[in-house]
Amino acid sequence: MATAIPGAPMDSASEFVPVDQPARDTIADDLQATLFVEASAGTGKTTSLVQRVVNLVSTGKTTLDRIAAITFTEAAAAELRERIRTDLEAASVDQQRDELERERCRQGVVDLDQ
Repeated sequence: MATAIPGAPMDSASEFVPVDQPARDTIADDLQATLFVEASAGTGKTTSLVQRVVNLVSTGKTTLDRIAAITFTEAAAAELRERIRTDLEAASVDQQRDELERERCRQGVVDLDQ
């Protein structure tokens, strides 16, 4: 569920923020915590998990061979893997990241294929 930003005008240019944005931020950014993420279909779990994996790899907190992501179906696992690949590839050429982060992301893409 999304909600309008408090105080923002309600027009087509308004940005919506999910009511669970703090939890989404924790998933993506609290890289010291071990997390269990459970939510209904279509709520953004995969997007949040992909962001987390890319952040873990790019910061050097861990490598892909030390990450476990459990899904309920092979299709969901394949989608997660492909989205991680896509985001790691994008991060590997992102000029906003330093060279070491980009290299870690390039290595993550290689590791994903192993």
